[in-house]
Amino acid sequence: MASQREARARWQRDQLQTRLRATISNYPYGAALPATPDLAEQLGELPEHVRVALMALETAGEIARCGGRRAYRYRLRPEETHPQDADFDRAVRAGIATGRYAPGSPLPTGLLRGRHGVASLHVARACRLLIADRLVTFRRGHAGPGYYVVKSPNIASQAAATRKEEGKNRV
Repeated sequence: MASQREARARWQRDQLQTRLRATISNYPYGAALPATPDLAEQLGELPEHVRVALMALETAGEIARCGGRRAYRYRLRPEETHPQDADFDRAVRAGIATGRYAPGSPLPTGLLRGRHGVASLHVARACRLLIADRLVTFRRGHAGPGYYVVKSPNIASQAAATRKEEGKNRV
């Protein structure tokens, strides 16, 4: 009985995230999203449920929070690094380019996340563009499950240069 309730709650959360994602897709990349109460009203949901769904989308790297006292959320481009993960991403790319992280070696995510202020919950988000660029993969390897380097240094620097050039050409 409890597992049925849990499954229904999970299904409802997934449905809300899907509806929220569809609503957010109507806003241009980089534009401020409506406040949580406004999104909740628009979706006909409780603000606390929408807040949880927004946190899930931020963890997935689809939106980001900006600002201090008057913080707002905005939609990230698919190829855009989450602002909190930028240092982590640059450090890994530089480490691969210089040969510090050799192909096949495990990425020291614990050390990197601590050094660059990435919460353990957000390591997957921080690695998503590295995976998309085929520099890193998640697999079960000789050091256990984790992120492993898959490309050689010269390919890594080409991918980093391509990402940097794409960033300059954004509209």
